[in-house]
Amino acid sequence: MKKYEYVNVRLGTLNTRRFSNGNVLPIISVPHGMASFTIQNENSRGSWFYSPCSRSFEGIRLTHQPSPWVGDYGNLILTGQRGALYFDEERRWSSFDAEKAVLEPAYMKAYVCRDRYTFELTPTNSGAAVRFCFSEEGVNRINLIGMAKTVFEADADNRRVTGYTTAASHPVPCGELREYFVLQSDVPFRVERGENAISLVTGAKEAEIRFSTSFLSAEQALLNYERELKGKSFEEIYDAARAEWEEYLSSVEVEDADEERKAVFYTCMYRAYLWPRRFYERDAQGRVLHLNMETGKPSEGYMYADNGFWDTYRTLYPYLSLVDTKLYAEIAEGIYNYYADSGWLPKWLCPNNINCMPGMLVEAVAADAAVKEIISRPLAEKMLTALLHDGECDSGEPGVGRTGLKEYRKYGYVPYTAANESVNETLDGCYGDYCIAQVAAKLGKKEIAERYYGYAKNYRNLFDPSVGFMRGKDEKGNFREEDFDPYAWGRDYTEGSAWQSSFAVYHDIAGLNELYGGKLAAKIDEAVAAPAYYSIGGYAGEIHEMSEMAAADFGQCAISNQPSFHMPYIYSELGDVGKTAALCERLAGAFRNAPDGFPGDEDNGTMAAWFILTCLGMYQMCPSRPDFTMSLPLFDRITVHLANGRTLRIEKSALRPEEMRNIVGYDEVMQGGNLADIVRKK
Repeated sequence: MKKYEYVNVRLGTLNTRRFSNGNVLPIISVPHGMASFTIQNENSRGSWFYSPCSRSFEGIRLTHQPSPWVGDYGNLILTGQRGALYFDEERRWSSFDAEKAVLEPAYMKAYVCRDRYTFELTPTNSGAAVRFCFSEEGVNRINLIGMAKTVFEADADNRRVTGYTTAASHPVPCGELREYFVLQSDVPFRVERGENAISLVTGAKEAEIRFSTSFLSAEQALLNYERELKGKSFEEIYDAARAEWEEYLSSVEVEDADEERKAVFYTCMYRAYLWPRRFYERDAQGRVLHLNMETGKPSEGYMYADNGFWDTYRTLYPYLSLVDTKLYAEIAEGIYNYYADSGWLPKWLCPNNINCMPGMLVEAVAADAAVKEIISRPLAEKMLTALLHDGECDSGEPGVGRTGLKEYRKYGYVPYTAANESVNETLDGCYGDYCIAQVAAKLGKKEIAERYYGYAKNYRNLFDPSVGFMRGKDEKGNFREEDFDPYAWGRDYTEGSAWQSSFAVYHDIAGLNELYGGKLAAKIDEAVAAPAYYSIGGYAGEIHEMSEMAAADFGQCAISNQPSFHMPYIYSELGDVGKTAALCERLAGAFRNAPDGFPGDEDNGTMAAWFILTCLGMYQMCPSRPDFTMSLPLFDRITVHLANGRTLRIEKSALRPEEMRNIVGYDEVMQGGNLADIVRKK
């Protein structure tokens, strides 16, 4: 059975604003594709416009939405219609056969009941080929509907429509984000127009269009069409997209009798290969160009978008460092290019930097690339300059650079009077400083490294031994005066309470263990055994992460959200591989091959990559420290085709916790061979 056939794009798509089973869309795209497509059921539901339970169809949606919490951009609707023309959602929607709809990574097909037509779509990097089969000849339409200011230019003689949309969920520095498009029809049409919409009226029973996009220019959109779509049959485009997916999915091969878990595994691989999204294009001369979000004009170099580093640094990039260092290097170059364009490193790209989540954490992605020599030394030198800039300069602008940086450097922590979520801002700052130190040490900058290693110890300033948790302090060094509740969310903590936030010292688990008097493992025991209690604390009401922690019911180890991802591996970090393996096996049971199959938000491949790494039996506790913390694999046999061309073989029966080292170097893993030989105690 092909890996592609295991992928269930509906996994994790059953969601509401109040409860997440993944908060993902069924994305039809090539790996890391610049353009993605999905079904829009009900736009009135906002970012949750798709539901696997809905029988309503409003159209095929071109989408770039990385998360419902961030929103979409460059989005518009493509749909068929028969007879009278309706552009507005309330009049154009129809029921469709949701159960029989085919949704694959590289293909979608569905029947629309009222207008009696079937559509099929298969993607390319910048667009798609779409076939319409109407029930009969007559007034058959192909409609293109903008969701913001959209400009259309029709050339009926050449069966072509060009234009651009300005749809974006948040402001962009250059003032207006334009996504240009070209639509080429294989049948003649006449045009009817509406506000931000156009209808191509044809008498044909069957019609096929080719649709391509560009964020650079109308000329580039046409060039993308000519490269990706012109002269190719629908079947050829589909076969190429499917083959590309099969190649990516085959980077890891698993053998096991558990078909359900294999389906979840390969679906997680699909999710991990959607993000981040290409945000660069090649011009007629082959130059790599990206849209400079500051100027609105093309600049040279790679760029990738739809990437929340607070999430992705934890798992997605450690996974890519094993199987796709070429991609990782391009992404890292894009990170630096954003710094060169804007003067600041990004913290959340969609497609420009947005103010979302604490810390920066791009430091970890950049540092890991440098320390593992995924990027060249010259780029590492430039990256260190950028890291030091953001580590020392306060922008004074929300979402740009570190929050509370001046206070952090002055006091050794971010006071709760200076910033919200002060504990997480502090701990993320300490970890970011460690990452900077690692790059400096790699480049032989001893003085800088020693200074930043010193900053990285600042986490100790917020530990309150009287309660056994990290707590917020004011400028005078006083902990908050009100009664401390370890189950209270928000205020000094991000998407969690003291339970989820106090162990975020990835770079110094040994030092954290010292603060707990050598009993950190017992504290993790306590977290797992504790009831899944929560109170709204500093939030205005219950947020979905609270609900999901309670539903997953692993105590205060909220595997439903990123801050708890490393918690089971703390046992192994402290020397107990077996205890980590036992807890990981339990936690992996929360992932199922169903529309409600993720235990929480699957953010840009992050939760998917956690599952992948956990199945492999290894986790990078501290990106920028080039090693993996060990567990046990969850499949009988696994073959990993490493980025350097070597092969890593993992056999569950050959691994015994008592015979294993708990920490194994990245370079050792990348040598390939049998994992049992690599991890054997020396």
